[in-house]
Amino acid sequence: MGSLKSFPALWRTRRWPRLAIFLAGGLLIGIIIGAFMKWRASGSDWATIPPPPRVERPCSPVSGKTAIIVVHGQSNAANWGSARYTAREAVDNFDPATGRCFAAADPLLGTDGMGGSFATHLGDMLIQSGRYDRVILMPIAKGGASLSYLNDEGAELTTNGIAKLKAAGLTPTHILFQQGERDALMTTSAEQYAALLHQLVKRFRAVGFDAPFYVSRSAKCDYAGPTNIAAVRAGQLAAVDAALNIRQGPDTDTIGNEGRSSDGCHMNGIGTLANAALWAAFIK
Repeated sequence: MGSLKSFPALWRTRRWPRLAIFLAGGLLIGIIIGAFMKWRASGSDWATIPPPPRVERPCSPVSGKTAIIVVHGQSNAANWGSARYTAREAVDNFDPATGRCFAAADPLLGTDGMGGSFATHLGDMLIQSGRYDRVILMPIAKGGASLSYLNDEGAELTTNGIAKLKAAGLTPTHILFQQGERDALMTTSAEQYAALLHQLVKRFRAVGFDAPFYVSRSAKCDYAGPTNIAAVRAGQLAAVDAALNIRQGPDTDTIGNEGRSSDGCHMNGIGTLANAALWAAFIK
């Protein structure tokens, strides 16, 4: 199993020149300490702590330097992190329930978790690195969801999100998919996983949403004792498809237990930040 000990090596890759300059200024340490100390709590604590006030902002206009990012998957993409965070930059949260935009603050609107999301940090990173001047996030992930669920009884998460984006005149620039822990508890084969993911992606392609669809390699969830990790991770690789513009995303299983809550599954404050940084390496 991977560890955050290998995480600093990412900063030395060619994908990180501009982001590394930003991080080297000491802001990374400030984000970690501020988020972890201010919002430290277990996932169950958030049920008794109200979310922050929502500040509505206009969704339009958007420019060529606006990233519109759909965040899909299960709990680690669905506000199940143990540390909440409020974006400091021009990061907005498109609410798939109302079709309105709000200043991005955890828990992001659109998912079932009440804690923190890597996407909120990601929005700040993309702006602070100079790649975008505005980021709009639309999370539609659901905790504990299998890929089969997302294609069947949970398909409304995708179809409603698509409909609300189209009604608002917004077209995704990136679709991030972080899921696999549930299927790692099941008997999903690599072939089944890839086929189910293609089925999900085709829902976006059918309406003309052609943004790159990044699939992470995610299956680690220690407390549940997954037995099907190898097949799921193989399926995530096999799902990469040029014709459907499905691309390989980060390997979030490299975030070890020092970045996880006590369950060895969901992210703590440091892990949530590491998760965001892993994703940032793939956003062009």
